[in-house]
Amino acid sequence: MNKEQILKEELKVYFDWHGARLMFLAMFISTLFIVRSVNFTKIANKFPGFSSQKSKYKRIQRFFRFFEIDYIQIAKFIACIVPHSSKRWILSIDRTNWKFGFININILTLGIVYEGIAFPLLWVMLDKRGNSNTQERIDLLNQFIDIFGLGKIECLLADREFIGERWFDYLLNTTKINFRIRIKNCEYINKLHGGNSPVKNFFRNIKIGQIKNLKSKRLLWNHYVFISGIKSSDGSLVIIATNEKIETCIKDYAKRWEIETLFKCLKSSGFNFEDTHLRDIERIKKLMALLSIAFCWAYLTGDWKHKKNPIKLKTHGRKEISVFRLGLDILGELIFFGEKRIKEYRKVIQLLSCT
Repeated sequence: MNKEQILKEELKVYFDWHGARLMFLAMFISTLFIVRSVNFTKIANKFPGFSSQKSKYKRIQRFFRFFEIDYIQIAKFIACIVPHSSKRWILSIDRTNWKFGFININILTLGIVYEGIAFPLLWVMLDKRGNSNTQERIDLLNQFIDIFGLGKIECLLADREFIGERWFDYLLNTTKINFRIRIKNCEYINKLHGGNSPVKNFFRNIKIGQIKNLKSKRLLWNHYVFISGIKSSDGSLVIIATNEKIETCIKDYAKRWEIETLFKCLKSSGFNFEDTHLRDIERIKKLMALLSIAFCWAYLTGDWKHKKNPIKLKTHGRKEISVFRLGLDILGELIFFGEKRIKEYRKVIQLLSCT
């Protein structure tokens, strides 16, 4: 049994796809670790099998053109393999976007935050430039709730894009989801003794690195919330709104950056997502699904290796290599050498098991 067949056998436990489609999935993911690009021409050049490069290219095109992916299955699989998946999750919501010619590629993503990274669970393609709107965010969270339940959410992290009266009403009243959301410094909140003032005025005297939590709830977009702020090293203010009176609000919000790290791994630091020449947003959504599986496998592999042989730290305290990049390198090497290192390959395959 070759390495693609081994991967196929593992994946068929979780995906009720036809055997040929599962084999394609195993072959496509394996090739991603070799070429580290989503460009179909590059993938076809290294795709397993004895058919011509042209035939392989057409096979890849047919998959993305005709095969319908069950994204709920993908989400459940990823949730299953996330470490400590039985616990409640900290979720982060954000967008990644770029432009290919005249086509705007804009992906609103919801991920599970975990030790410096975010595992992508659900995503929606925005057929436009710029920010998501409130209904698009609500629909994405409702999809999560339908699949996993409201009780799985510990809190939601979001940046300044994710603001507004209706959005806060959904979080505070409709779902009662705990949240840590950054707000713009120019937003107005009420003063305790009457009147309103830009929120930045409440934090004008704090020092760099200092955290200040306003003791009482303040009125923001017709909803009463707690407000915390910190002055970052460059002197800018980071101000957070939350529904909970909690001292760790700023520390919690800092984990929002982990979804940005995910996007970097999918793009320039890993699979070069921006290399795609796809223009159809539904096909790009399918590509995101395959990349998400590959990303999770790479991270889990790096995490497994790191726990056995910890990554060395540089003088400034950061790792010499990220956990994701370590896994990416290991899998690329194991897949490249194929049957010569099949025993080690079987070990990393087991990381995709939920049992």
